[in-house]
Amino acid sequence: MDPSYQQMSMLWRWNVDSDPIEVHVATDSSEEIDDQLCIQYLRSLSQVPKPLSIKFIFTGTAKVSSKESAGEWMTTFEEHVVSQQNPNTNVSFTTLEEYSSSGSHNPDFFLQIAPMKEYTGENLEVKGKYILAGDYVSDTPSFNMLGSEAITKKFFDQGKLVDIPSHHMATMRFNEELLSKFTGPFNEYIVFTAFKLAFGRMHPKCPVAQKFAEGLVNPDVGRGVNYKSVMTIAKNLDVPSMPSFYTHTEPYDALEAKKYFKDIFGDDWKDTNGSICKLDHINYILHYINVFATGIRPSALFHDNGGEVFYSNFTVDTIPELLIPSWEYFKANASKLIDCYNPVYDLFAGYVMVGLINGETRVEHSVEEFLENIVKEF
Repeated sequence: MDPSYQQMSMLWRWNVDSDPIEVHVATDSSEEIDDQLCIQYLRSLSQVPKPLSIKFIFTGTAKVSSKESAGEWMTTFEEHVVSQQNPNTNVSFTTLEEYSSSGSHNPDFFLQIAPMKEYTGENLEVKGKYILAGDYVSDTPSFNMLGSEAITKKFFDQGKLVDIPSHHMATMRFNEELLSKFTGPFNEYIVFTAFKLAFGRMHPKCPVAQKFAEGLVNPDVGRGVNYKSVMTIAKNLDVPSMPSFYTHTEPYDALEAKKYFKDIFGDDWKDTNGSICKLDHINYILHYINVFATGIRPSALFHDNGGEVFYSNFTVDTIPELLIPSWEYFKANASKLIDCYNPVYDLFAGYVMVGLINGETRVEHSVEEFLENIVKEF
């Protein structure tokens, strides 16, 4: 057994003798950074009516097992987070495999910020609300609904499901004050996640690529989160405007963009020309950032990468050599890029749950309300 996971399995912190509010959280921590932000927030909360007892359930991802995900948390974040934890908060950890086979569970609230991998909730009842970070029903699929149909239907039928629209969560981003709440290892990982999702595309062989890859780069198909982030990066770094031949409805050249979508879909996808143009626009901006970083013009960034886009399956320790100059440039300009950092989807979902604990409905809170309130709570 992974020693960091073994350490996690034994880790309990009991600090109060009153009946706490019991919260269970299903997390795919390690996928991006927003799960980790939510975990820090919940454990540092100061404004709740009673102490919290929180069980974090690591689900794993398509790339890492639940135990590996838990081990990554323990190795990278746990020491820092426990030093800032509310002393009246009780914390335990488990994996989805253990949770689904370990008898009955009856928390006051359940927060789902991960796909549930076909866990049906047969041994789970919730006293209060079951909160889903995503849309229960939508024309645009929510990532957290993958393998979650049975469990969400169970609590929808019971009238306990609270779903948070993905398009609304996608508007929730950092400002300087919220960013200042996350210190230590969070600093580099927040900046790195923004860099990785700007420069790296979802791998064509990712099991959910056909569902989500096009929508990440084309806001006319999905939420276009990666496209919007890169456009804001371009504005903040003063990247020159894209020549008109790039933005024409018929894509100009765009070999890397064409290859990317053909590797995923073959010859047919939702918005053929539009998606190629949008991805080519992204690539143009990434080219220019590489010029800023290296001083070499013209940039041969994608040509030197074999005529392909870069994929987002690298870690902070395995950044492709061709991207190292851009990474260093990105870090050096991080203070200009705060509003380009990835949306804090799961942090907002945690914020919504805390509102429900306090008897407040926050699902429709604006970005301004969210940013004003959350910094006062931990």
